[in-house]
Amino acid sequence: MAANYPADQQPANGGQPRPLQMGAKGAYIVRLLMVGDSSCGKTSLVLRYDQNVFSTKFVTTIGVDYRDKMVKIEGAPMRLQLWDTAGQERFRSLTSNFFGRADGFVLTYDISNRPSFDHVIGWMRDIKTRAPPDCDIVLCGNKSDLDNDRVVTFDEGKQLADDYGVQFFETSALTGHNVEKMFTALATTIKHKRIDDAGLNEATINGAPSADAGSVAGGPKPVVLGAPSPQENGGPKGVASSCC
Repeated sequence: MAANYPADQQPANGGQPRPLQMGAKGAYIVRLLMVGDSSCGKTSLVLRYDQNVFSTKFVTTIGVDYRDKMVKIEGAPMRLQLWDTAGQERFRSLTSNFFGRADGFVLTYDISNRPSFDHVIGWMRDIKTRAPPDCDIVLCGNKSDLDNDRVVTFDEGKQLADDYGVQFFETSALTGHNVEKMFTALATTIKHKRIDDAGLNEATINGAPSADAGSVAGGPKPVVLGAPSPQENGGPKGVASSCC
């Protein structure tokens, strides 16, 4: 469906796909960024997906937090690097610096918070402006467990996702509803575009520089100002962070 928004806000899912990097341990490196307004549950979604836990303690993300998770998507080993970004406006320019090396985005809003949904258009604009053109996006309406407090309908979220040509899920980090399904769907879409459709296989990437030499899967990893990211040489740079 064609978008009903200005050209500079169209989805970033176009252009010639970049080949995915292969890490030293034989897994494709996939960088996923969690973006959206503060308090939408981005950190909770990452914790639910990575550790299958939910914390009632809320600590605002400062800058960017990083976790990784080893998965197999249709038989292909993938190291999903989950970059959990701060949603506050004062961190917007800093976190958007990470967009340039992203493979996918989980753009999150809170179904019980209308402004967080209204701000999706601005986040989409930032993605379109700063992210590579082959990035894939999932629009995520989080906190579906708060249905009694809902102010954004499912149909509104689905329509906006259709307008942008991106996938849509409503999730609950509290109950786990649709969380794994959402991340798997995004990773599968990236696999189809960046491995299958691009004809990328082990033979085409043998000899390529390792993207994760020395890294260890799992657990939060702080991003240190001015230092390479912990999982790769030449990765994005950011600030130290805290995460619940």
